Amino acid sequence: MFDLGIKHGRIVGENRVDYANLYVKNGKFAGISSEDLAAKETVEADGRFVFPGGVDPHVHFNDPGLTDGEDFQTGSMAAVAGGITTVFEMPLTNPLTADKRSFVLKKNEADKKCVADFGLYLALTPDNWSRIDELMELQPIGFKAFMSYSPDIPMVKDGDLLSGMRAIRAANSRIAVHCENNDVITFLTDQIKQAGRNDPRAYIESRPDYSEWEAIQRAVNLAVVSGVQLHVVHSSTPEGARIVAEARSAGHPISVETAPHFLFLDSSDFERIGPFAQCNPPLRAPGNADKLWEAIRSGQIDCVGTDHAPYTLEEKLRGNGSVWETPAGMNNIQSAIPLLIGEGIKRKISVTRLADLYATAPARLFNIYPKKGAITIGGDADMFLFDAEEEWTVDKKQTFYKQKWTPFDGMKVTGRIKRTWVRGTLVYEDASPLGRIVVDPGFGQFIPGALRSS
Repeated sequence: MFDLGIKHGRIVGENRVDYANLYVKNGKFAGISSEDLAAKETVEADGRFVFPGGVDPHVHFNDPGLTDGEDFQTGSMAAVAGGITTVFEMPLTNPLTADKRSFVLKKNEADKKCVADFGLYLALTPDNWSRIDELMELQPIGFKAFMSYSPDIPMVKDGDLLSGMRAIRAANSRIAVHCENNDVITFLTDQIKQAGRNDPRAYIESRPDYSEWEAIQRAVNLAVVSGVQLHVVHSSTPEGARIVAEARSAGHPISVETAPHFLFLDSSDFERIGPFAQCNPPLRAPGNADKLWEAIRSGQIDCVGTDHAPYTLEEKLRGNGSVWETPAGMNNIQSAIPLLIGEGIKRKISVTRLADLYATAPARLFNIYPKKGAITIGGDADMFLFDAEEEWTVDKKQTFYKQKWTPFDGMKVTGRIKRTWVRGTLVYEDASPLGRIVVDPGFGQFIPGALRSS
């Protein structure tokens, strides 16, 4: 007898959608069948979609040390309410996750609080690349580096980045890189500040699209030289996607993600919303999102990561007087997948491609497939039930975010997540305007970083 049966669902597989019953045993997908088989618990899908749970390669839950904005508990609750069952958490915390002590501290916090499964990045810094072998004992999901200034992590110059890439390649791991040209940004920012400008348009002009794709090209060049597996994070430009796609087609293990805010918001929204829509790289010109959707359709973009990066209301509101005074980042993880699927269907992108984008591709890239990322027999039974017809409106008050704000507040969405399971256990149900988390903090499990498959 199976533990769970999802009856009469449209099961979104890797290559097709089957109208069938889906069965789970011992936390694993155990069968897909048209037969009505015995199960201890059954759920009637009534023709709705059953999608694989999301694998988000890029979240900031701020734990430990910066938890006024978010922590593993609130962030992972929002994740599973949004269909994301596995998260990879970035190292920009206090202390910076750059050594054994800080990694163990963060893992202990996640073990106590997280309701989604999780992997953890380590920071690549100018002074730790020589200890990559030692750090690999911690089983990080990968390493994260910044090519531009950040208040939370030391930027790495090209020489240190190349050295780090070589060490990471030798350790058979992977690196994710924030690509922006620091010299260009510093030069333009100084010019704009001297002109007395502090408006949203000034911020966008200080970090133009070429400051991003030039850095992507440089990171790709260094990755080709070193042979490392490179993942370019939150690309906001079609040029960046094209650069990565060309390197990938030449046989190099290089991938790129974009983020929901670049697919649904633009510079006019920054001017309208203000500091709550401020991010790095910044929102681009109207029409840019359409180009990113086309890059998704063509396969140039590998996956979507939310880059969920919360700050307190007070921190963000500092930007009402000057964009130079507020931190860059936004809350978006709870609405990301419903928005992606709803808009993708409208744009006639197949649901199998959409599932690949937010689940299967990141699982493959980080070598945790088929355990995660797809509805496949023997894999972890991570999934969500999705009503593609239900319409709703994002309401910042009806979120699990610790800080009740999001630039998507008021956006209309077609398609709603009704239930989410992690390893065959129900973790979220859409039982009220907010919904309900039905497992205790600490249910989530650590996902050890797997070595490169090649």
